[in-house]
Amino acid sequence: QELTGQALPSGVVDPSEEKINRELFIGNTTPEMTGEMLTDFLGKAMEQVGLAIMPGNPINACRVNGKFAFVELRTVKEAENALNLNNIPYMGAMLRVGRPSKYNGQVTNHGNWEDILARFMSGELALPGNNSGGGAGTTSNAGAGTERTRVVEIKHLVTMADLQSDQDYDEIMEDTKDECSQFGSLKSVVIPRSGPGATKTFLEYLAVEDASKAIAELAGRTFDGRKVEASYFSEKKFTEKDYS
Repeated sequence: QELTGQALPSGVVDPSEEKINRELFIGNTTPEMTGEMLTDFLGKAMEQVGLAIMPGNPINACRVNGKFAFVELRTVKEAENALNLNNIPYMGAMLRVGRPSKYNGQVTNHGNWEDILARFMSGELALPGNNSGGGAGTTSNAGAGTERTRVVEIKHLVTMADLQSDQDYDEIMEDTKDECSQFGSLKSVVIPRSGPGATKTFLEYLAVEDASKAIAELAGRTFDGRKVEASYFSEKKFTEKDYS
């Protein structure tokens, strides 16, 4: 590509971008967190709030070492954007995200997870594809093409085996209500035990902003080895008890 003057294909790391400029330090990790789990969680969080500048997980690699880890982003720009993940909560810990000690480049102005989440919920942040600059740009219509609703659909949180016993089912319902109430005013929780919606979890919030926060916090988490998916769900279908 360098000889012909052509640009590198989308998603391919430019070798001229030094690795140190694409690497970030992740502090306050716990022994339970694996490299794969951190890659999935942090990458999904970046995609969810518009910090990724192209489709796909922006994290190429993760090295875990006890109470800290290092992640390598695919581009310098996404490494800069990922600094906004600082203080993101994960598995009961507040992850520290920053530059490695050996980094001696320019200081990048950034916020933290609370800031970026607030901007996303207010509609100030652009999701990937909504602006030409990508990343943490601004837009008046964040999430264009995706209807933001008060209902969240969660997949892979529970299995059919979890739903067999009435006692287990009741405990799962209570745990889900307790966990998901922290994201906002939770109106109802539905976990169908049969039909097309079986094993899905539906959260109905009083405000769209609360649903947005729940999605940003839950998407990409891992429960019993399963990667959780979270997205908006039609309020009309939810009201009609159509969980397909």
